[in-house]
Amino acid sequence: MEAFLKNENCSAKIISKGAELKSLVVGGRELMWRADPAFWGKTSPLLFPMIGTLKNGKTLIGGEEFSITKHGFARDLELAPETITGTSAMFSLKQSDYTKAMYPFDFTFTVRYTLKSDGITVTYRVTNNTKDKKMPFCIGAHPAFACDGDFSEYRLEFQKLENAAVPNYNLDTGLHEENNRRGLLKDDNVLKLTHELFYEDVCYFDKPNSRSVMLLNKDNKGVRVDFPDFTSLGVWQAKDAPFLCIEPWCGSADFDDCTGVFAEKRGIVILEPDEEKAFTYSITAI
Repeated sequence: MEAFLKNENCSAKIISKGAELKSLVVGGRELMWRADPAFWGKTSPLLFPMIGTLKNGKTLIGGEEFSITKHGFARDLELAPETITGTSAMFSLKQSDYTKAMYPFDFTFTVRYTLKSDGITVTYRVTNNTKDKKMPFCIGAHPAFACDGDFSEYRLEFQKLENAAVPNYNLDTGLHEENNRRGLLKDDNVLKLTHELFYEDVCYFDKPNSRSVMLLNKDNKGVRVDFPDFTSLGVWQAKDAPFLCIEPWCGSADFDDCTGVFAEKRGIVILEPDEEKAFTYSITAI
């Protein structure tokens, strides 16, 4: 199904498969990537309970071996519409036999979209319904923003000064390499963009100082993404594509030095039984 939200200045479309945000129009301007499959057929998949890939395609949970699909299963499943109003929509996902074969926990996962005057706020909420068992998980967003014209005239402006050396993502192993890093920023908050930056896949800012970043063109038009509840940031585009993904994350693909234990993944979140936690980010037109 599709949910349509609208206020005086904004409109949005969300589909129930993966509760994916497909369109966000602010002041007559479409902010989201059009999902052209020639480059990448998605717009804003949600990432739960995994981000990226696992070392050797497997992980240990409670001493047992499991395989979880890349970026987790939530983006590929139908989420149930719970509450849909003119300016807000909430969708939910619970465990099933399919999810428990990969991820042996009972959970409730919800995503709520709420329009604001100049964009949208997105809140993920995760509840551990597993009795007497802690529940580790990764969670993240993957919104892709349209970049019209010459991509080299775009830049990222971080909220704070950054010293960023991003780990190489090995396309053969699917792992970040801890001791193989590219220095992108040194006491600076502006990253000039080129397609070549992403020829080695994602730029993963694993320890950013900032919790807000802007994607701006030469006319200082673009978007701001605020991510107060997330601990790291992925920035990615398909090869030579006219979009950029700004991805708030808790967790990531495995590093080459990981133990293989899911609960020991970098950035992992762990909930006690019956505990819940919310993660909010927002997209604002600039």
